[in-house]
Amino acid sequence: MAAAAAGLAIAVPAWAAAGESGRFGPVLFAVALLVASAKAGGLVAERLGQPSVLGELLVGIGLGNVVPVLFGGEGIAFVRSEPTLFFLAEVGVLILLFDVGLESDLRALARVGPSSLLVALIGVVVPVALGWGASAWLSPSSPVLVHVFVGATLAATSVGITARVLKDLGATQTREGQTIVGAAIVDDVLGLVLLAVVAGAVSSAAGEGPALSAGRIGLIVLQAALFLVAAAVAGHFLSGPIVSLTARLQRPEMMLVVGLGLCFTLAFAAELVGLAAIVGAFAAGLLLDPYGRGVRTRAEAATLAELLHPLSTLFVPTFFVLMGIQVDLRSLAQPGAIALGALLVVAGVLGKLACAAGVIDRRVDRLAVAFGMVPRGEVGLIFAGIGTSLTLDGQPLLSQSVFSAVVLMVLVTTLLAPPALRWRLGQPRGTAAG
Repeated sequence: MAAAAAGLAIAVPAWAAAGESGRFGPVLFAVALLVASAKAGGLVAERLGQPSVLGELLVGIGLGNVVPVLFGGEGIAFVRSEPTLFFLAEVGVLILLFDVGLESDLRALARVGPSSLLVALIGVVVPVALGWGASAWLSPSSPVLVHVFVGATLAATSVGITARVLKDLGATQTREGQTIVGAAIVDDVLGLVLLAVVAGAVSSAAGEGPALSAGRIGLIVLQAALFLVAAAVAGHFLSGPIVSLTARLQRPEMMLVVGLGLCFTLAFAAELVGLAAIVGAFAAGLLLDPYGRGVRTRAEAATLAELLHPLSTLFVPTFFVLMGIQVDLRSLAQPGAIALGALLVVAGVLGKLACAAGVIDRRVDRLAVAFGMVPRGEVGLIFAGIGTSLTLDGQPLLSQSVFSAVVLMVLVTTLLAPPALRWRLGQPRGTAAG
């Protein structure tokens, strides 16, 4: 992500020099290729009953590994290194987290509070510990921060994938559905805080920030928590007036302009205080729609999420295809790489199955909740992408082989969770009781 942010500064001169170098044309063609292939992969995945993100990622892996064999690696090398494409992918990530924030209903957390909170805590602590242990066991010579970050990639749960399955099953309003969604939202918040701490630790180790200490870690956690809480509180008081003021303009698209403006502004503000930009984007969604009501300017107008959909369709899949292209399958042949991937899959599944112990309501199916917490999907990929952009001792924090192993974990957990959740919630209540 830092590389993507740096790409913003590089992309402008490239744009200005397009008339002389002819570089802008290849960028446009690459964007067209990424968007079209992402859409095709997503549609195929949905036809097979899988999340679209799975198809988008697999298409990217195919492009990154098959195209060089058939046509040579020059074109893919350009896509892998072009900063403008990474900037567009960064925009897609911000829009995605903004959309997740819009859909996060804070009242739902209050309704299922104790179970969701305990499930989320277990769903962060156990996978992080297992992922850390797996990395330390198979790569004992790597820096401790690498092991910590690998563990952090296992922390979050994909709200989007789980919510989609629950919606298809008509189980969103069940106790299991509310517990899963509530815990997944808390998982994301805790994951964002953990990401801020690890990124701060890497910056300190690289000499790019203050020395790391217990006080510094506490300050980072406090900053992230205050940032998100301030956004939620501000949303309680300001979201209504903002929507009313926008409605007076009688131009529904102005809600989209205000929303994106707030998203990018808070992303910038998050970076200014030392947090990841995605924390600000998520906070912007909470501010505009803290109760997941589907904010709209008037009764007959589209919701902000619906107005955002065309942009999401363009930018978000670009990120997933680009992440897939970064996967070099040959790197899995390196000693220990495939073993790390397999061990991370086991850690990723078992770590979230442990969430069953956090369900304190006897009326809730514990195993269904655990299955619902398994998929990493887009969140795991975002974390992995950030890991490749952070540097330690002049090298990417996540090497190519470790990145590929993490992507393997994301693929398998994303593939396993939906059918498992469908199977469990599809059973009669008497047999599914956990």
